[in-house]
Parts: sequence; structure tokens; C-alpha cells
Amino acid sequence: AIVCRRPPPPSSMRRWESAGAPASEPADAPLTAGEWARVPSEWFAARRDILRGYAARFDLASITMKAIACLLTVYSVYLLYCESCKDEYYAFARALIAALSDATFAQRGSVSAAALVLAASVWLLTVLWMRRRPEVLLVDFKTYRHASVGGDPRNTAGEPVAYDRFLAESRAARHLDGGECFTAKSLQFQEKILRTSSISERSLFPPSIFREEVGQDAVLAERDSLCMRGAREEAECMMFNAVEQLLEATHVAPHEVSILVVNCSLFCPTPSLSAMLVNHFKMRSDCLTYNLGGMGCSAGGISIDLARRLLRGHEQKGSLALVVSTENITQNWYRGNDRGMLLQNTLFRCGAAAILLSNRGSDAGRARFKLLHTVRTHVGKDDLAYNSVIQEEDADGIRGVRLSKAIMQIAGDALKRNITALGPLVLPLKEQLKFFFNMVARTAARGKAGKPVKSLARSLVPLPLFRSLVNFTPDPADQPLPSPKPAARAAGKLSPPRPRPEKPEDPLLKALPPYVPDFTAAFEWICVHTGGRAVIDAMEKNLALPSHYLEPSRLSLYRYGNVSSASIWYELELIAENGNQCGAHRPDGNLPAVPRKLRRGDRVWQIAFGSGFKCNSVVWQCMRGS
Repeated sequence: AIVCRRPPPPSSMRRWESAGAPASEPADAPLTAGEWARVPSEWFAARRDILRGYAARFDLASITMKAIACLLTVYSVYLLYCESCKDEYYAFARALIAALSDATFAQRGSVSAAALVLAASVWLLTVLWMRRRPEVLLVDFKTYRHASVGGDPRNTAGEPVAYDRFLAESRAARHLDGGECFTAKSLQFQEKILRTSSISERSLFPPSIFREEVGQDAVLAERDSLCMRGAREEAECMMFNAVEQLLEATHVAPHEVSILVVNCSLFCPTPSLSAMLVNHFKMRSDCLTYNLGGMGCSAGGISIDLARRLLRGHEQKGSLALVVSTENITQNWYRGNDRGMLLQNTLFRCGAAAILLSNRGSDAGRARFKLLHTVRTHVGKDDLAYNSVIQEEDADGIRGVRLSKAIMQIAGDALKRNITALGPLVLPLKEQLKFFFNMVARTAARGKAGKPVKSLARSLVPLPLFRSLVNFTPDPADQPLPSPKPAARAAGKLSPPRPRPEKPEDPLLKALPPYVPDFTAAFEWICVHTGGRAVIDAMEKNLALPSHYLEPSRLSLYRYGNVSSASIWYELELIAENGNQCGAHRPDGNLPAVPRKLRRGDRVWQIAFGSGFKCNSVVWQCMRGS
């Protein structure tokens, strides 16, 4: 914990007189490397670091309890020692054995047995109380929203870009050799996707991509704007503002934060983004920092899960955790002509979210949400799923993120696995029983449990008593038609039978689809990652949700675009502000019959998909209504 402190590096160092600087030179002239090396070192030890070292070695509470236990044991031996009291000891032992026997064989009327059972109950309750894990509370959260769309007046970074400006910038884009970045077909493809993306013209792009004038940097854009410096500026503008406004709203000083988790998939500089925040906000030296990269749009849920595991550990009692979710598109603005990579240009936008979590009981009164569950699903063992979202070079050597055509099917499979694990945690018993009996009936009807069970299942499933229980819904078109009488056909009164379409192999299994639980019975609000209009439509269809249930996701896509891992927080913010009336704030929105706000006790389901391929769910319970 003892370090050597020198003056700051030469780039930010003022010239010291002790280094022999001439008096005529300005006071703020930087030191050379040699002068800085000759400055006398000052050895110091921070009080916090010293205490942290001793605390890691000695647990004062544990040592105190062990010492008290030893003293009590010695004192009890002292009290019991008596040469003339052996008969009393034997009587006490016999009474204890009798009480244990009465308790074992449930002898009613035995006071000693009741006292023994009561003492055991008190001991068990004490152990359970000591082993309990602290609740993880969401104190507050903030997203970076531009001042023009209702954000903080200080949020002026970023450029709301109209479609025509987007296309004009794409036409003017040039490589370092002067060649055009996009062909005419690529421009037409981008325009088609852009105008059907359901993203408004007020969503944000970083200023490194869209300068003051169209084609301002021309051939120098890749060198001067779409570079590491431009990416750092984008990250700082988004993250710093979101974190600063969160700390202001919660009245938390940066040195109070014990855990910092930052996730950004495509931008992983050195020093890391977490180090960038520590440096800017001057956080304390023992803050645990984590920087998650390459985990895609589902990394927001992974960061929450990581913070939850840390906050529930015994070493982090009374701690605050800061989670920051963002994405960076400056260096990942694809400037080629591969259609699988051009999608990212038209869908992704810049943004960030900052979330403050706590395990302190004193924060229960001001916390907005309580964390109930996190469920993570990773299907990366399948090669098709692993390669569905991948960063690589195209045929011309231009780097971009390729999206597979099979991504919707892969996301559907990951979703099924995720909700299968999530269902028992959140669904009402009625929905769980329907899901269970449907699964048993489908397994038995396929013959996986043997032929006798298959025959029994196929005879019981169509009965009215079991239909609703196993979700059996026969299609009338699959029912056999009555055969006409031979005499009527022979007399020519009936036309010759038309060839019937080929039936599926097993009509019973067709009428017995997998049961989709009613998730509206488990959650009042659902936030689906805004991966695009097709993703939201597929989620609404596969989960059989009412048309207004995913309006927060649609409104978030419309206003902010796909802001990657931060999107689920933009949606939750819209829910807190508008309730179920989000559809009124976008064209062709859907509204429910009865307006409703976010209330205390409501459950919120955040679900996101990411590269790898992953599907992650986070479940919250509202503690303060809007």
C-alpha cells in the first residue's frame, strides 16, 4: 500500500523551480522526461490503503466472536466444576436424554421436549438469518438523451441525422486512396433499410461520423475522424454525462462507489473504459473495476448479473455498484459493400446508460427497483449460433460486423431455452402446470415413453377433460370428411372426389403445439432489446403478447434507434415516464383500453440478445411508482 508518488507526467506537468528551470520561462511550461525523472520522489501511504491491507488479513468481527465463544466456554466449565455436584450432573444428563427421546417420538405434554425443540428452532433461525443474502436494489438510473428529445440541457453531444443527410454523407464517403466507399447498389440498399427501419430522423450519430458539412473530411475521414481519438470522444461524451447526472440525482460522491462495471462490445481501448471513468471522476483506489467487451447487445444484463454476484458476497457489505452500458460506432462505421455488414450502419446509434445498485438496507426507502432474478443463456457451442454475429473483414479487407440471415431462428432457439429456465421462477402455478402437462403430453404422444404410454396419451389428449389442460387445439380442416354413399356416386349425383391435400405425418402433434405461457400474468411490463422492428415483431408473436405490450420497445427504437446494450434502460425510462401510453408518442402506435402508470409492486422483464449467441433476462420489482 506504500507507493512512490512523483509529479504528473510531462504532458500535464508544470515546471518546478527545484528542477532548475530558468525564472524567465513560464510557470506552466512542461518538464522534459529527464527533468521529471530528477524530481525528488515523495513516499507516502494512503490511510485507506493501509486499513484495507489490515482488513484483508484480519476480520475484526470474526476475531471478536471467536474470542467471546472461547471465553464463554471456559466460563461455563468454571461454573460447572464442583466435586460434590456429580449427582446433579447425572440428573441433568438423564433429563436431557429423556427430552431428546420425547421430542423424537412426539411425546405430548413433555415440557423438556418442547424446550429442546424450541432451542433447536431458535438455533436454525439464527443460522438462516446469518446466512441470508442482502437484497440488490436499483437506487436510480440515467440514460444519455439529447437535449432536443427531452434530455438534460447539458446533453448536446451527438448529431440528430435526417435520412437525406445520412445518404448524402454515404455518397460523399471516400477511402484514403480517393475511391468511393459505397456503390450505387449499396446506397440503394441502405436507403431501403433506413426508410423501413422504424427509426426516426432524430436519433443520434456521433459527430465523428457526421461533421458540420457533408463530406467535410473526405479522404481524410478514416485518419482524422474515424480513429481512436474520435472513438474516445464519443465514449466520453456519452458515459461521462450519464454518470455525472446519475451521481447528482442520487447525491452520491464518486469515492462512495465500491464496484464499477462497464460494458462496450466493439470498443476496448487501453486504458479501458472503466479506467477512463475512474480517472475522470477520481474514484478511490480500492474500487473493483470490470470492463466487459465483445458480448454484444445482451451485455447490459450480464453486467447487472456480475454486479449482483459481487454485491451479494460477504466481502461487499454496505457497498454501491455503478454499472455503465454503452456502445461505440465511430471505428465500426462500415465503409464497404457487403450487405450483411451494411445493416449495422442503418440500425445502430450512439447512447449510454448508467445504473446505481446498492446492497445497503438504508437505501431501501429511496430505491426505485429491487432485483429479483437474472437468467443467462449461452448457445455458443453451436457453430451456426457462434458465427451469427461476428466481426471480421469483408472480401476487400474492410472490417465490419456481419449479421447472419439465420439470426432470427437462432434468437428464437435461445429465447426458448431462456424462458424455460425463467418460467419456474416467475410464472403463476396455473401457467406452470399447463406448460408441464403440455410437455408431458407431447413427449408421450411422440412415443418417447414407450408404445403403451403413447397409445394412452393419444386416446386421452382429445378428450374434453384434457384438451384445455394440455393446449390441444384441433384444426377442423384436419378432420376426416364423411364418405359419400356408393349409390349416390354411381347415379352421378355427386362429382368425382377431388384429390385431398397431403396431410402432415401426425395430425395430433400438429394440434398439440408447444404451450406458450401467458407472460402477462407474470410481468406487468416487458422491455425487449431494440434489435430492430423484426426482432420486436417476432417477440410479440412468439410470446403471444397484446399489441400494446411492446410499445415501449417500439418507441425506444423510433426515438433512439438500436443503442445496443443500453436499449433496455431507455425502454424502462419510457415506461416510467409514459406508462402504457407509449404508443401515443409515435406514428401508428397501439394504445390499451385503460391507461396505466408504473406502480409499486409491478414486475419488469428486461430481455436482450447478443453475439455469441446469448439471451439474457433480468427481472425487477418496482418499489416506487411513477
